[in-house]
Amino acid sequence: MAITTVGEIIRRVKLILQEVTQNGTRWTNEELLGWLNESYQAIVAIKPDASSVNKVVDCVLGSRQEIPADGHRLLDVVRNTAAGSNGYSVMKTSRNALDATRRGWHGETPSVTVEQYVFDDHDPRRFYVYPPATATAKLEIIYSAVPQPHANANAQATAASTEVIRLGDSFAPAIVDYILARAYSKDAEHAANLQRAQMHSGSFVNMLGAEAQAGIAFSPNRELARGGKGALA
Repeated sequence: MAITTVGEIIRRVKLILQEVTQNGTRWTNEELLGWLNESYQAIVAIKPDASSVNKVVDCVLGSRQEIPADGHRLLDVVRNTAAGSNGYSVMKTSRNALDATRRGWHGETPSVTVEQYVFDDHDPRRFYVYPPATATAKLEIIYSAVPQPHANANAQATAASTEVIRLGDSFAPAIVDYILARAYSKDAEHAANLQRAQMHSGSFVNMLGAEAQAGIAFSPNRELARGGKGALA
């Protein structure tokens, strides 16, 4: 859970911008808050697991399923949770594998227990399950969700807000860089500001790349990726 507040982010940004007035002169607090909210969308687009949600969802009848309305893209399908499904885990497979062996799998008898799922990067909000699900089937899934924006408040309240940011504290520097990139882009007709905007934009992208690499390096799955044995081996 994050402890960095919205007010702290706004104060960091204003310090770099040298925006000394309480409510903002060249860059208003409301403007900065809007870019903070926008940064969530940009971060999740680059690093979807920055805002992952683990949730049990009800299936609809048939093979095609969809993540909740707040979702950005599916990350994983974990297990069955409906009564009578025995909590069986769900394995990922490819559409080609199912199509090659069971051409009519979309029309097979629905089951409360899903065995496999298919995901297509071209349709990230939807996935297919085999066997097709009954309307009583339930699945525990992990998906990426864009955080809800912070509500606009009066300018003074924004700078003093004790509401915590929607992402983990490790993303605070990237959020600051994103806001600064947008702020300096506002005056991009000046060469110096254009350079500052480009610098902060590059820093934002590089920071997310470093975050992704660190996640891989310190993942509990790193031994499996190297060919190590799992717990049941």
